Amino acid sequence: MNLVPLMPDTLVETQQLAAELFPWEHEHQIALNAAVAPGSHTAFLRDRGLASVRFWTSIQSGQVAGLAGLYNYTAQPEETWLAWYGLQTDARGRGKGSELLDWVIAEARAEQKRVLRLWTTNEDEYAKAITLYRARGFRSEDWTALPGETWQTLVLSLGLDGQEPTSW
Repeated sequence: MNLVPLMPDTLVETQQLAAELFPWEHEHQIALNAAVAPGSHTAFLRDRGLASVRFWTSIQSGQVAGLAGLYNYTAQPEETWLAWYGLQTDARGRGKGSELLDWVIAEARAEQKRVLRLWTTNEDEYAKAITLYRARGFRSEDWTALPGETWQTLVLSLGLDGQEPTSW
């Protein structure tokens, strides 16, 4: 797998992939821009309490086939959050998602983070990803659905330093 930091020349293609993977969300569009040009997106970072946002892309056959980001929150300097992780539909089923997740886990460890967290929902479309997260040692915390939500939100946490992470 060819993983590279998100760069200006792959920004639009990565934004298109993010829109395909997460059509109901729009934060990723700003987050991707903030990763490329943080100085131009200080309000985005400040409003979310973020110290930094970084993304990497998986390049296959010269095209962006996947993405993964890390959100580092100012109030949680020993933690990092996996953000906007996914692969194109035709890139799935060949172990590339596992490779991408393993790389992100290794990157978080190299940065000496103690905990890697993510949030997702228990909807059927995320079942395979949740299975992958749990196979890597993430433990799940359920969150009560908000009024009007028909899904269950899950926060998954992985201790990176050999310790069980505290509940979020």
